[in-house]
Amino acid sequence: MATIKDVAKYAGVGIATVSRVLNNHPSVHPATKDKVLQAIAALDYIPNQIARNMTSQRSGIIAFVVPISYHLFFSEMIFHVEQALARHNLRLMVCNSGSNAQQELDLLGMLAKNQVDGIIFLTSNDIEHLIDPSKPLISFDRRLEGVPYVSSDNYAGGQLAAKTLLASGAKKLLFIGDDAQGELSSITTEVSKRRQGFKDYLDRVGFHDYSLIEYPQGDMFIPKAFIQTMIESHLDVDGIFTISDELAHFVIKVLHENGKDVPQDIKLVGYDGTENPFVDITPITSIRQPVEDMANYIVDQMVQRLNGLPIQNRVFPISLRPGKTC
Repeated sequence: MATIKDVAKYAGVGIATVSRVLNNHPSVHPATKDKVLQAIAALDYIPNQIARNMTSQRSGIIAFVVPISYHLFFSEMIFHVEQALARHNLRLMVCNSGSNAQQELDLLGMLAKNQVDGIIFLTSNDIEHLIDPSKPLISFDRRLEGVPYVSSDNYAGGQLAAKTLLASGAKKLLFIGDDAQGELSSITTEVSKRRQGFKDYLDRVGFHDYSLIEYPQGDMFIPKAFIQTMIESHLDVDGIFTISDELAHFVIKVLHENGKDVPQDIKLVGYDGTENPFVDITPITSIRQPVEDMANYIVDQMVQRLNGLPIQNRVFPISLRPGKTC
């Protein structure tokens, strides 16, 4: 079995250079990197990852803590994060918290135990005072003191949804969400801004025939009975903005059950712009988050943090993804 010394000799470089290539260090000249990679392929060299991790005091694992991983948006984000991590020779651990605060804290505790090198996480719980911002953490869709965050421009997304529905000719609008934070609790996430942007745009243009309704924040699974009750009490609307594409699909189903056609009777705009070529579902007219760009940025910033370099917050612009619901 080939060793790192064999690779160095074959490539005509030092062992330290081979090590830098294996760790994707940016200081290696591209031509030198190619020689080392060719040597690795020719000798069928397999790095001893466990030994390397023990020496560097790193696990080579980044955890991604989400409320529920088969949510349409989270599943797409997880895919792109994993692909980006692989380019840095890092592995992904997906952790479902179920929006449970203690579960989230237990998962964040993996950093203290050196079980993971860093954590990307999303929380809507009141745990900010229990988080150590000196650790390699990146928050998604939530601003926490001292912790870098990444999000899309949720406020602009809410405004664009309102503008799109009005442009479609809708005369009576409804927002349906699962995030009452910022009004009914002390917790405010970036997702809260979708509702606020929607409301502010309508108020600014002098449009007042709209309602804002939400199902209980924190529910992992969209409660169909609750949504059905809401929809049945608002069947006179002709334009709906849902806080996610996931919710939009449930709403369309309930509307159909009540004899309403989308978009013939009711126009609908979702949020996320999720893509799933393997599922035959109605393409939602949606506010698109640039999920792949966001995933790549999150991973790049995490690698920066692991290398002791400063990292930056970032809010990504959104766009309208045309569909068949508006």
